[in-house]
Amino acid sequence: MPFALFVGTAIGLSFMGAVDINLLVGIGILAILTGAFLTRDKGTYWETVFEFMGSKTAMTATLLWLIVGVYGNILKEGHIVEGLIWAAHQLHINATGFTLVVFLFSGLFAISTGSGFGTISAMSLTLFPAGIALGAAPTLLGGAILSGAALGDSIAPVSDTAVIAATTQEYADGKGCADIGGTVKKRLPLVLTASVVALIAYGIAGGFHITTSITVLDNTSEHPQGLALLIPTLVVILLSFRKINIFIALAVGLAVAVGIGLTLNLFTLSSLICVENGKVNGAIVEGIGGMANICILLMVVVSLSGLIIRSGGMDGIINNLNAHFIRSSKSAELTIFSLVAVAGILIAAVNTIANICVAPFVNSIGKQHGLHPYRRATLLATVICTFPFVLPYGGCVLLLQKGIEASGCGIGIQATDVFFTAFYPWALLAVMLVVCLTGYQRDFDKEKKHHE
Repeated sequence: MPFALFVGTAIGLSFMGAVDINLLVGIGILAILTGAFLTRDKGTYWETVFEFMGSKTAMTATLLWLIVGVYGNILKEGHIVEGLIWAAHQLHINATGFTLVVFLFSGLFAISTGSGFGTISAMSLTLFPAGIALGAAPTLLGGAILSGAALGDSIAPVSDTAVIAATTQEYADGKGCADIGGTVKKRLPLVLTASVVALIAYGIAGGFHITTSITVLDNTSEHPQGLALLIPTLVVILLSFRKINIFIALAVGLAVAVGIGLTLNLFTLSSLICVENGKVNGAIVEGIGGMANICILLMVVVSLSGLIIRSGGMDGIINNLNAHFIRSSKSAELTIFSLVAVAGILIAAVNTIANICVAPFVNSIGKQHGLHPYRRATLLATVICTFPFVLPYGGCVLLLQKGIEASGCGIGIQATDVFFTAFYPWALLAVMLVVCLTGYQRDFDKEKKHHE
């Protein structure tokens, strides 16, 4: 009942376009309090709430998000967006080429910062009006921004999607969960395949858009040194692929980012943290503050999922799925694919919330049917980055609209305009469906031993 109350409210708010993280935290707490009146053993009930709220899953994700919040804010403070704009200017590209660049640069920014919403906000204010000046199609530009944000969210080791997908998928023996670097490396070929398909699609679609515009890019917001802040992201990715602890990888990435930023005068120490009029400000403080509410929401939702597990509700749901739908590893994967897709459709306002809600079910089904945590994390992290990035009532599309309006470029788009032009989410959905149907690498991904 508590979990159903929370998810039902989240779905309702999503369709109304009125999702607020703080409100969802309040609803989650209300759901927990409501559950306390429905149980006879209140002592065990509250022990379960606090046990899962302070679980390794919740605490690992919380600490990672706080660090990632600081990391992403430092990169933005260091003019990484302006660096990407400078690179686009130097390439002297036409409208079709610029649409491809928007997709790639949006993806790079999302991979660097780990923020799909941050990418959409930044690129709709900068690259979208630049593309309009070059004569690119507004619907393709909007779709390219959404596609790049989805690309980064689905593969970046510093994204909340990667954190949730890895830290919620446990080994069958209960000894630990999947490591982020391993899960990212596992889904890299699939993400690259979808990216190539999207690039081809944008190239073909751009060719049908005829333009005579010869407007050049405005160079007032260029900052070429900002490109240097792609280096710390590369460092984090390489260290993660080598299975270096993600906290160590992020610490090294932070040190490299600060070192580069200070050396190239991209920012000052006071812009990172300072005290003004008795208040502490700066990119570091803002980065932590920006992640605080989602961290609290995660702990609340993990507690709600813990109540489902301990009450036997999770087993009941999974047993029904096993009895009526799941007959093999293939049907288990298709069930996971469907559950994640439905979660993304119903809670499209913020795919992070959909991710958190469906992750326990993915973990339970996968463990029962011997799917490796890497395999489960791959399905979760990819499929959850599809529908929330294309649906007209989704938070990503609505944020794109607001960013375009704020850019002052004089051209707007409707929420339905980018449904079919966000090529990457659709390509990724098709790739993952094929993976489930064909069993690509399924035998390799069977969980036969711990920490291969």
